[in-house]
Amino acid sequence: MEVPSIFLNRILTQVARRNASSMHLMAGSLPMMRVNNELLAIEGENIVTAEITDKIIDSIASEEEIKRLKENKEVVLVKELAGGFRFRVNIFFQKNMPAISFHYIPSAIKRMSDLKLPKAIDNLIRLNSGLFIVAGSYGSGKTTTAAALVEEINKNYKKNITTIEDPIEYLFVSKKSLVSQRQVGGDVASVTQGIRRCLDEDTDLVYIGEIKSELESAMPLILELAAGNSLVILEINANSSVRAIEKIINSVEAKTSPEAARFGLADVFLGAITQKLIPKIGGGLALAAEVLLATNAVKSLISEGRIYQLESVIQTSRREGMVIMAKAIEELIDTGEIKREDAI
Repeated sequence: MEVPSIFLNRILTQVARRNASSMHLMAGSLPMMRVNNELLAIEGENIVTAEITDKIIDSIASEEEIKRLKENKEVVLVKELAGGFRFRVNIFFQKNMPAISFHYIPSAIKRMSDLKLPKAIDNLIRLNSGLFIVAGSYGSGKTTTAAALVEEINKNYKKNITTIEDPIEYLFVSKKSLVSQRQVGGDVASVTQGIRRCLDEDTDLVYIGEIKSELESAMPLILELAAGNSLVILEINANSSVRAIEKIINSVEAKTSPEAARFGLADVFLGAITQKLIPKIGGGLALAAEVLLATNAVKSLISEGRIYQLESVIQTSRREGMVIMAKAIEELIDTGEIKREDAI
């Protein structure tokens, strides 16, 4: 059998060179990679066996990480592999056998202009406090967008920045700002503990990566942090701005009351961007972005619990910089960047 490290280096190098977003290894299947949102078999490779996946896991994961995998049946790591390429590695079980997904993390953090983010966001990252939400489903590029926002502040403003991530993906180098990155489970015991530390420290900006298991305990603290002297950029898994708002309110309700949850969010809410990545004509991915901004009307709807009306406000508030997802996609079709069938 081929040495697992040689096999892994070869296919991951292909992933990086072809600018694939991810690669998947599952026993009984060919190695697969996602290019321009299309899943393709890696040519010239044999079907993956359980023995190969076991040996790859042993070669890339520490004893502690393997212990967590056995206890939780899943573990997410970030590793430098194949000569220095950085990957987020998700190890999980299917049919009682381990499977591995590798998500390529580019070494350079993209600029906001490179991502063609809506101009309305520019003003929000200049604010000293409040909550800005970056939403989207898995693979929507929300972590890339959040990193671009943090890096924009890092390059242009003198701020004390803290990130709370599980795991740490993009690596920041302090520029005009001072950036500290805290790994959950390593630098801090939990997301909640990381936020509590920020409440006790002189922190200007806090970026919080997607929270998977502590949302109910963490959200009240996040609102408290955003109500003080910190700008909070929160990454959340949601396919619309409305759903992101509902998710936050539902989480805070579990610790307080519906009224307190709604008023607490309305008080600190600055805006939200919800993303989708759609294959471009000719290759690559186009960003479709829905934008919700905290106008007086939006804050009133949140505090009054009329969340279902937010979509209508987005549709009728283009002059204020808001964009509904359907309109963002339609504009990409009209400009010839994407095909309508790919958008669907």
